[in-house]
Amino acid sequence: MVKGNRNNAVISFWHKYFNSPFFKLKKTIMKKTFLMFCVVASLSACNSSTDDTTIDETDTVVTTSTTETTTSTDTYTSSEGDVSYRNGKLMVWRNNDWVESDSDVTLDNGVIIYRNGEVKRDNTTIKMEDGEVVTRTGRFFDRTGAAIENAWDDTKRGVSKAGKAVGDAVSDAAKDVKDAVDGDKKNN
Repeated sequence: MVKGNRNNAVISFWHKYFNSPFFKLKKTIMKKTFLMFCVVASLSACNSSTDDTTIDETDTVVTTSTTETTTSTDTYTSSEGDVSYRNGKLMVWRNNDWVESDSDVTLDNGVIIYRNGEVKRDNTTIKMEDGEVVTRTGRFFDRTGAAIENAWDDTKRGVSKAGKAVGDAVSDAAKDVKDAVDGDKKNN
């Protein structure tokens, strides 16, 4: 056998192998596997934080010879005049039920809650998140009923929104990669 023919045979074998339906299927499976790995890794990294907030307030009263300690956890319980923003509507707790408000609501402490979910105190305005509740006295609670100690601190909301934006961007990138893989599949 001549060396040139052997090289041609090897080249011909690899040419047939790389152009075979088996190799194209294997290449497509590997692309999709890599894509899924990237998506899972991204979502795992973006979704690894938890928000378990509990607030314990301890008051100690000392008398001449005894000490009493009481502990309470602040959780939300509905009461008359409380305000919630749900599904893009301002709702007020009246007669043991949430009813849609027909006007802006002014709380006992002068805070104004507008029908679009904006809350204004002095010169500061924040936007309520869906499911949040503000009591008649101006205390904020999240959708799970846990107290939000400083609802006027936009930093917490900004970080949360930034995390959501990163997650949305990852989803968009995953969709673009999937479309590209599907485009390669159609072209082959």
